[in-house]
Amino acid sequence: MKLTTWLDAEHGRLTALAAHFGLTLGAVSQWRGNGVPVGRMRAVSDFTKGAVSLDDMVPGPEGMVAPKGSHDLVGT
Repeated sequence: MKLTTWLDAEHGRLTALAAHFGLTLGAVSQWRGNGVPVGRMRAVSDFTKGAVSLDDMVPGPEGMVAPKGSHDLVGT
């Protein structure tokens, strides 16, 4: 499940997650739009007891940007 879904499922989860990491509510709230920092992904998955998996936190192909200078060779 997505982090936003997990946070919204129960009152107080944002506060608990922020306290666990020693961060402000605003900092953790930014993860909703910016994504979880890579260095915290494993700990977030552990904190949510696997409800938010690593796969749930990694952007899919639609969220990835092709490296500069790369070309799509499919169909050529």
